[in-house]
Amino acid sequence: MSDRNTNSEVVELKGDGNPPECVYPTSYGVPPNDVMQSPRNRNQFDVLVTNGWGRIAYNIVRSLGRRGLGIALGTDEFLGMALLSRYTTAHFHHPSIRNTAGFIESLKQAFRTFAPRVYLPSEQEVLVVSRFRDELDEYGVKIPIAPFETLCALHKKDALTDLAASLGVPTPETIVPKDLADVRAFAREIGDPVVVKRLCSSSGRGVFYTTREKLLADDGANALRGLPFGKFLLQRYVGGTGCGVSMLFNHGQLRAKFTHKRLRERLSTGGVSTLRMSVQNRLLEEYAERLLRHTCFHGVAMVEFKYDEASNQAWLLEVNPRFWGSLALAIHSGVDFPHLVYRMALEGDVEPVLNYQTNVQGRWIMGDMFTVLLRMGRNGHQYPTTAEHPSARAFDDLDWRDPLPFAGQFIFSAWKYLITLNASPEDAEILPETL
Repeated sequence: MSDRNTNSEVVELKGDGNPPECVYPTSYGVPPNDVMQSPRNRNQFDVLVTNGWGRIAYNIVRSLGRRGLGIALGTDEFLGMALLSRYTTAHFHHPSIRNTAGFIESLKQAFRTFAPRVYLPSEQEVLVVSRFRDELDEYGVKIPIAPFETLCALHKKDALTDLAASLGVPTPETIVPKDLADVRAFAREIGDPVVVKRLCSSSGRGVFYTTREKLLADDGANALRGLPFGKFLLQRYVGGTGCGVSMLFNHGQLRAKFTHKRLRERLSTGGVSTLRMSVQNRLLEEYAERLLRHTCFHGVAMVEFKYDEASNQAWLLEVNPRFWGSLALAIHSGVDFPHLVYRMALEGDVEPVLNYQTNVQGRWIMGDMFTVLLRMGRNGHQYPTTAEHPSARAFDDLDWRDPLPFAGQFIFSAWKYLITLNASPEDAEILPETL
């Protein structure tokens, strides 16, 4: 099943609610209602992946598809990188996770139709899936993720700050203001810029910067862009290099680790990286392991830091308890997280993978191109290009053996990129309030 079969037919999944539309390969020779005939049935898919429009899902699919696994892909978009990949065996449409009930019902229908051995949420839907885990476990599909309470403790920035403080992991000075008086008191003590973050956001979404002067002004609330008190935090800005420590845990036991540092970011103030390099950093890895081990974490996560190389000081920024955008670099450097977590789900455990190749550079080609072009336009001069980093070998979005996703997604990804670039903090909260 290494290649996608293009001879397919549209099949409506049966059930209550709004069933997704799926493409089911006719080469299997039987209707989808017969999928669950046997645990070894040739129609049983190995993996189901959701939220499949972007490069995270694509790298999961690419990793597992190269190993010959049958992959059913769900997406809430009209197009997607993984949707166009040769490694996607079948696909279906699911609602956005903003529609929690619709998403969960669609997932149940997909479980019945594709009978996957393992389900891997690729992005923020991991929180929704974990919230309704009891309902999904009835289908016998392995879902290697942590409990909902654990994910919330790591994802919500105020809870994470409290947890880090209790474990001796440094964080920038932070408050969750109750009113404008709290905002002004914090601004008087903190230098510029002041960081404003939504409590539930990731990858630079819902993060912006303001100044003490604006916060102390008579109309200081305007500097907060209308964010409601109790839904955001203020944080001291810290300098240094952005670094990410990615780890796989099996119920509190470390099974794989990988660290990268950012060479270029989409925004000059931080956010998604477009060029990065594999490194080792014992301090950051110790902090990350301390956090995840304490919560008895299960599954994959990336812990983000700012790191000052001169002073060997680090500050925890956030935890993404899911797969991450620079996943391709980890895989290329020798830590194949998708395959490891798939095997761990099926076999119960895997041998630890704690060593990997360093000084490997990875690039998000499309994002990096837009970053360079936009900064050239804003600054009116040449912005550093990848000529400074000629050895980039791992690509988030390009595979010459699977070129259609890159080519087909150029316009779509550019559109999504510009939406994210100009998103307000209000747009950054993609999870339903019920979570």
